[in-house]
Amino acid sequence: MLPPENHKGSLGETIMPTRLGELYDIYWAGSPPHMLATDIPVWYRFLHKWGFLFTALYYDVLLGGPVLSQAQEEDPYWRMWRANTSKRADAIAELENEVWIIEVAKRPGLRSIGQLMTYMALWTEDPKIMKIEVPVLVCEALDTDLIASGAKYGISTYVTPLTT
Repeated sequence: MLPPENHKGSLGETIMPTRLGELYDIYWAGSPPHMLATDIPVWYRFLHKWGFLFTALYYDVLLGGPVLSQAQEEDPYWRMWRANTSKRADAIAELENEVWIIEVAKRPGLRSIGQLMTYMALWTEDPKIMKIEVPVLVCEALDTDLIASGAKYGISTYVTPLTT
């Protein structure tokens, strides 16, 4: 399927569509869509400490995937196909001067770094919030090699350990 002409960049490249989805209250305490159950407690510890920074919070943001025509957007099967082929950051948080592209992982590995890099690439193709983009990794624990590697790619890491 070819994308509509209005989804072409200045050099003729295809712009991958971003869909922010529903805005969530910072203090909403349900299960964020598509966030792994093991990661949700880590996320809520992070929000408890740092959520005050956010002016807006989105879950289930579609990054990349196919561009649909208006007729396809109205068809539930096409919308489902797009939702299934798009990537999803765990959360997108808007701050006063930045937008954070967030991956949450209880115990992240190299995959988490790759996911954040991919989310950033897709977001910059079609940003919906025109602010400085910051990739953010939220975790319970990780090794220093991963923090150092992520920092070289501009990834900010927040460690929210389980306390007793």
